[in-house]
Amino acid sequence: MSTIRRIVIASLAAASALALTACDSEQIGSAVVIDGDRFTVDDLQNQVERAQRLEGFDVEAAGGMPAFQRTVLTRHIQHEIFLRLAEDEDIQVSEADIDDAIEGISAQAPGGDLDAALAQAGYTEDAFRAGVADQLIAQAFAEENGADNAALTETLVDLGNELGVEVNPRYGTWGDDLAVSADTGSISEPAS
Repeated sequence: MSTIRRIVIASLAAASALALTACDSEQIGSAVVIDGDRFTVDDLQNQVERAQRLEGFDVEAAGGMPAFQRTVLTRHIQHEIFLRLAEDEDIQVSEADIDDAIEGISAQAPGGDLDAALAQAGYTEDAFRAGVADQLIAQAFAEENGADNAALTETLVDLGNELGVEVNPRYGTWGDDLAVSADTGSISEPAS
């Protein structure tokens, strides 16, 4: 074996070891850790698979598998941050409130049917209900605090920082734009 080849192999082994030791033990097997709570790779895959079974959903139209995984992660993280906001601000959103909001949204949809639009965007019923809850929390926060979108965004960014959102580098990074971006910093690309 040539000296150059040995150096390359040793360098790759060292880089791999460094990448593995850089992972927090909580993060192994996790897509994201939020305030110490793990949302596992299996949890993410289950949500992605449920969306893929929706009639009318096309993962390629959603930007491809890595992009859709980031979308699902973004929705999950945002929801967890909104739940913390509701807890901190004593905002109550009931299932009945969500049902009423969905009824209002459905009334504005062509023919009163949201299913096709939700399926195209990869929203399962649970994901859509979580998103509606987030909007109700945002509205209540804005009304109680006189907050505009910029103030709400700043509050959510601060809460995300408090919660210590740690995205597995395989999927990207969490940023102040409240989304998982494709910047992984990883030595490998995510599998599609």
